[in-house]
Amino acid sequence: MCGIAGFNWKDEAEMRKVCASLLHRGPDQEGYYADTSVTLGHKRLSIIDLSPSGIQPMANENKTILITFNGEIFNFVELRQDLQKYTFKTGTDTEVIIHAYEEYGEECVNKLTGQFAFAIYDVTKQILFLARDRVGINPLYYYFDGKKFIFGSELKVIINSEVPKQINEYALHYYLAYGYTPGKQSIFENTYKLEPGHYMVFDLRENKITTYKKYWDVSYTSEITDEQEA
Repeated sequence: MCGIAGFNWKDEAEMRKVCASLLHRGPDQEGYYADTSVTLGHKRLSIIDLSPSGIQPMANENKTILITFNGEIFNFVELRQDLQKYTFKTGTDTEVIIHAYEEYGEECVNKLTGQFAFAIYDVTKQILFLARDRVGINPLYYYFDGKKFIFGSELKVIINSEVPKQINEYALHYYLAYGYTPGKQSIFENTYKLEPGHYMVFDLRENKITTYKKYWDVSYTSEITDEQEA
């Protein structure tokens, strides 16, 4: 379990404050990245490659792709073998996601087996690519009010950001009925959950969400036709 966070403006001091609320998710190490387009943060719980080389946000060799990642990719060893044309400097599954994105683009999520929530910053395309695992084991929230875009592992990231917080009355009805808010909804206005098995793209130049897509769903097929056999 790690903690990830990011937003579409430059303010490392603000990101450090936000990430302090995620210390319980990643007490081992922390890392930050900021440029004129984004600020990324990461609180690390070291599991694979315990060395400092695994600190995030992590970048590819020419620093055109950066990632902040929470989770574990179970098939990263096999994927690494398929990506040998790229240079690997660590033993992490994080670096495998970076090169999988370089190789397959948005379709890289279909190659990943595991539990994950991550954000990739594509410097060249000026986009943020956010993805969540198939059944939503790892959480990922985002806030967008038409200007400010924020994402994080927990609602605490939004709560500790300098944005208006108002109760989402529509979601409140569901919470009182079911004890939770289903689907994309969260308890705050302009704040949403990236749904399980989905990814999204935020265009930093246009300042808008350009893609919100389901990449996986439960499917079941069987040739069993006999009731007793079933």
